[in-house]
Amino acid sequence: MTAKYLKIILVTVCLLNVCTLSAQVRQVGVVVEINSNGKTVSGASIEAVSSDDVQPAVSGNDGVFILNFAKKKKGDVVYNLRVYKSGYEVVNTRQINDGVVLTDRDTLKIVLAPPAKLAEARANYYEIFDNYQVGVYKRQVESLKAQLAGKEITLSEYEERVRVAENDLKNANSKIADYADRFSRINKDDMDSVSRHAFDALDNGDIEGALKVYSDFNSLERLSLKIDQRNEANASISELIPGMYEEIELRMLVGGKENRRIVGQMYDKIVESDTTNAIYIHDAVRFFDEEIDIDKVISYGRMAERNSDHQFALVSIFMYLGRAYMEAKDFDKSRLYFEKSMAIIDAEKKKGMDEKFYLHKINYPLHALGMMYYNACEYKDAEQTFRKAIEVRRRLSEIDSAYDDEYANSLSALSVILCDQLKYDEAMAAIDEAITVLRRTYQNDPKEFATLFAHFHTLKGNICMEMDDFAMAKEVYAEALSIYEDTDLPKGEYRLYMYANRQFAKAEWLLKEYDEAAVVCERVVRFYTDNNDKGVLDVDLELAEVLYGNVLYRKKDYESSIIHFETAKDIMEKSCGKVMKLRKDLPNCYACIGMTYLAMNDKEKAENAYLNAYAKAKELYDEDHDGHHELFEKVCVEMSKFYRRIGKKRTAKKYEMIGEKVKRLRTES
Repeated sequence: MTAKYLKIILVTVCLLNVCTLSAQVRQVGVVVEINSNGKTVSGASIEAVSSDDVQPAVSGNDGVFILNFAKKKKGDVVYNLRVYKSGYEVVNTRQINDGVVLTDRDTLKIVLAPPAKLAEARANYYEIFDNYQVGVYKRQVESLKAQLAGKEITLSEYEERVRVAENDLKNANSKIADYADRFSRINKDDMDSVSRHAFDALDNGDIEGALKVYSDFNSLERLSLKIDQRNEANASISELIPGMYEEIELRMLVGGKENRRIVGQMYDKIVESDTTNAIYIHDAVRFFDEEIDIDKVISYGRMAERNSDHQFALVSIFMYLGRAYMEAKDFDKSRLYFEKSMAIIDAEKKKGMDEKFYLHKINYPLHALGMMYYNACEYKDAEQTFRKAIEVRRRLSEIDSAYDDEYANSLSALSVILCDQLKYDEAMAAIDEAITVLRRTYQNDPKEFATLFAHFHTLKGNICMEMDDFAMAKEVYAEALSIYEDTDLPKGEYRLYMYANRQFAKAEWLLKEYDEAAVVCERVVRFYTDNNDKGVLDVDLELAEVLYGNVLYRKKDYESSIIHFETAKDIMEKSCGKVMKLRKDLPNCYACIGMTYLAMNDKEKAENAYLNAYAKAKELYDEDHDGHHELFEKVCVEMSKFYRRIGKKRTAKKYEMIGEKVKRLRTES
């Protein structure tokens, strides 16, 4: 070897050594193809877009690539890792989209798949899941038919249970496409033998067989045993958990109370296996958030805060904590956790997070903080926070139209807050902008966004009602209803549709179109009565019955009016201990009953109803002066009017003086 070539080699080696020595952290990775027995992919480019201290890398013939970061250290997070290979797409997006934690201990695996291969797998899983859910439905109906024939159930019970089965099928169908996509992206090369066996059954369309494989293996009991033997079994604990996640996905797809109970137990054990792993805790918190188990969300969220080994994962966990405390009406803690979430994002931004990713992450806690202020009745702070959220989402919408619906959502929330503050012109401008922004998204995907688009029109109608423009309100509600009626509504959205119907009828009532309003009220009440499996609440039926009673009262059909007021009153009496809204509506309902009996010239029943209205309002006022003084004052005024009408002036004066005292105390406070 000549001296010249020796010199070149030495210089090259020195340069390589300098590059290696100058790197603070050296992240090794490998690119593989999904379900290929570990086949590596060469020529994939990997770029850390938000980092200025690293050069892009390309996977070699063995699929390996190396990212040398000059400034970052172990434990730092890299955002917006972009991977490109012609003819492929990234499969494990969840692992790299929300930030990769740098380490010199673990290899970063990137899984790619040809789009055609993914499409084929999606179609296959969709057919399997669809056939399974249809089969479950058919078996349920056949069983119900047999029970009906054997007189084990009545016809009404049969019809009710069939409706429930149909609703379960519709709910399952709404999730099939999502689960088909998620299952198509599972890399079976990484599975243990149990999951491989289960997925062999699944791929052959045998979902029950797949569940039996997992049940026979009893991963929950095995993990419990390993945890008990933790000191000797740390490695085998970590080997069990990936398979448990695959079992969780399958059980969540199949659904049902028992499967969700088992999934909850599995998450409990997964978290117990490593209480410092924020990813495990995040998944558990997300599940229990969906189950509306606030205590578990708070317990696990606080555990993550104390023990987390992954700071950035706390962003989402703090969001869940903020929402849980908001639900529990602990607004100080709710605000604290939303602000903590934003503080982490702001800190990470200083380390090199690019604009779009920063805006994407910060917009959620900012919007949620606005909702917290609104629920706490701090309207000024709510307005200011939503205006900040709107600016963030407006910029996101400019960068990527996929954020149009989120931008429009913040605008609609602001319109409600402005309306509550009597800023009607500003509220109207905000909801009009929300409708304009969402129209493009709705036109491109009406199936997905019809309910939201229709609800925005309902909100606009509400603003018109507050402005006493009942004709315009009716017109806007009609537009909302036309959108709803062109849509196949899922279970949870029937409430919004019937709410729009109620508001439409209310506008007709205020326009003195009593016959038309009565037709709509009849339809709404019948729907609520016949479809209590579609998410209908007591308050829905109560409000519809009161409205119907008022419409019939205006038509002078007092006998029918009383029936609906009494029905509403019975609903409130039954449920008012659980729902404050119903307790606050009850005095008004009794007053309506009194008003109607008075119109029927039955003074005794009218007086009894008014006395009940007074007693219920006073009960609320004695519990909380500040929260119910206006209600109590209003009832006192109605009592005074009633007694004057029946000629008892002294009694009328008594209630008038009580009302004036309440008003004076309110003014002084």
